[in-house]
Amino acid sequence: MIDLHSHILPGMDDGAPDWNHALEMARMAAADGIRAMVCTPHCVAGIFENRREAVLEAVEQLRTRLGDARIPLEVHAGSELRMDPDLGERIESGQFLTLNDTGRYALIELPPEMIPPHLENVFWDLGSRGVTPIIAHPERHPRLMHDPEPLYRWVESGALTQITAASLTGRFGSRVRRFSVRLLEHRLAHILATDSHGPHARTPNLSSAYMEARAILGETAAMEMIESIPRQVLEGKLASLPRPIPFRERARRRSFFGRLSSLFCGTCG
Repeated sequence: MIDLHSHILPGMDDGAPDWNHALEMARMAAADGIRAMVCTPHCVAGIFENRREAVLEAVEQLRTRLGDARIPLEVHAGSELRMDPDLGERIESGQFLTLNDTGRYALIELPPEMIPPHLENVFWDLGSRGVTPIIAHPERHPRLMHDPEPLYRWVESGALTQITAASLTGRFGSRVRRFSVRLLEHRLAHILATDSHGPHARTPNLSSAYMEARAILGETAAMEMIESIPRQVLEGKLASLPRPIPFRERARRRSFFGRLSSLFCGTCG
């Protein structure tokens, strides 16, 4: 499995506080079957100013420590970028990291509680620079939970989405889990990642969520979310994605099959 979203680099954000915690997270990830992990510290103006060079240096230190501790985990550099009107320019100038520093995919976090009015302009600007946005944990955003139609539009326009493993296993509550399942059913969730923050809470466990996804989508589609699509992202290649299903279209399908079921039940009674 490949984990594209983690906060394992110590002291850079609200994730691992020190190297001991970071190495414990790495051991847990490797034991769970994760073979590669992208280190994605928060990058939020005025709060976590994690520029590209600082993250690359920290990842190199982590690689050395993993080798010394004989922990079989590949690590790569990245960032979780808070939405900002200047994202495209700051990525192109080398201030901010894309995933695995390929310049192709950027992991983007929406501001909590709101959807910026300039969001689609930012996505268009990123696309014009050859950068594809990956929207981090949309299943936990309250505005999207209330109205998921914008997410469908963004995916139709080329964005990818990443849902958190713990959301699918119920750690964030039943409402978030139901919405996560809904996104899976509508093919609006492309990547499963841990978004791990430590060895005790928000842990680097991906296998449990994979089992949940497999029960909903089947083995092939679930494996794509933890292996083939993340690998294409790591390599900076064009990801092969399923076509999203509009919310109204799925509702019409359910309505049709519900009426059909009622018809047969009526004739059988």
